[in-house]
Amino acid sequence: MIYVVTAVHDRYRITEKFIDSLLTQTYKDIHLLLVDDGSTDGTADMVRSKFPASTILTGDGNLWWGGALHMVYKWLCKNAKNDRDCVLISNDDTNFGADYVEKGIRLLEEHANTLVAGCGYGMHSKELLDGIFTHSFVDGTGRLMPPDTESNCASTRSLFLRVGDWKKIGGLHPILLPHYLSDFEFTIRAYRKGMHIRSFSALTYTFDEGATGVNEYSKLTVKKLFSKRSGCNPLYRISFIILSTPPRYLPAHIWHQVRRYLEKAGLVKKMIKSK
Repeated sequence: MIYVVTAVHDRYRITEKFIDSLLTQTYKDIHLLLVDDGSTDGTADMVRSKFPASTILTGDGNLWWGGALHMVYKWLCKNAKNDRDCVLISNDDTNFGADYVEKGIRLLEEHANTLVAGCGYGMHSKELLDGIFTHSFVDGTGRLMPPDTESNCASTRSLFLRVGDWKKIGGLHPILLPHYLSDFEFTIRAYRKGMHIRSFSALTYTFDEGATGVNEYSKLTVKKLFSKRSGCNPLYRISFIILSTPPRYLPAHIWHQVRRYLEKAGLVKKMIKSK
């Protein structure tokens, strides 16, 4: 069996398309774990009617991605009896073929102690934009890796793992990392616990690259910079560094990040004026 995990908030049509794709999968033993974080558009009723084999967990609109996945983690620890069962963590705006789940399960069977990442391509650019990444513990730099490689960090936009492996990794940190960087911290923690993180060209999906949060300093006001939707939020960046960096690298990594923000000080002044 596989648990397919996603979190939604008032995206009825997008979520419906995702549910329809699950219904067409060649692998049928799917238990959907959907976190409905305060939707008011009837999403939960639609999911129940289309996909009865589902568990819907609810939030008040303040869970975000980290909180939603942590809620699922606690549910699995309490209710999932077989640690060999599989999990697919996926955004509901991913688009994949009918054999996607079957391929992911097969790759998990072939690679023990491994988190299996899909390769995400932009719907508009057709370029590889998501999957696994390198992450430097010294200065936080990194880059997207090509398919069929192994690294120390991955997105959870489409990630396969075993229930037992998730239990070993542990939950997420919804207060310190409510949204952005929560998946990177989670997968880096798995890597530091001795697990492999691999991407495979056999697992490809597409997503709308224009629908993500604001992650460029040039487009940020002070209010947007410190929002939960900002990947540049200094508070969450520092939390991420502290949680994910081995102690021997921590001073250098924090200093590098502080220096980066100081270098952006001129831009921050402009944002304050534009507020």
